[in-house]
Amino acid sequence: MAYAKKEFKPVPAGEYLVAARKMTEGPLKSGNGNGIEAEFEVLEGDFAKNKVWHKFITTHTVAKAAEIGNDMLSRYLKAVGQNEGLDGIGNDYTQLENYLNKALTIRVTIEEGRERPEGGKYKDKNKVLGFATR
Repeated sequence: MAYAKKEFKPVPAGEYLVAARKMTEGPLKSGNGNGIEAEFEVLEGDFAKNKVWHKFITTHTVAKAAEIGNDMLSRYLKAVGQNEGLDGIGNDYTQLENYLNKALTIRVTIEEGRERPEGGKYKDKNKVLGFATR
């Protein structure tokens, strides 16, 4: 029996109570640095159980990109109770597993899919704009 592949659609722009379920560190597709891919699950409302993903850029050949990514990661940590952000975990990304499954509020928008080099467009996706305590 074949199952249809589930199509992920972005949640509407707004604020959602979520919890990070997974954080995976790895190289960026561009090869220009590393990042942490976070998977958030919406906890309540009409979009409960939906997923929202965010890539925190942690190192990059463009220093500003890494600065923004690490600032966002610090904001996430502060929203889940680590008041000193990245400094509070000694900039040790392996400590992020201790901050999974904690409720927080995220603010998202929808980012329109850009053109594919081979034609067509990528699908629209959510973009996380900010983090706050629940």
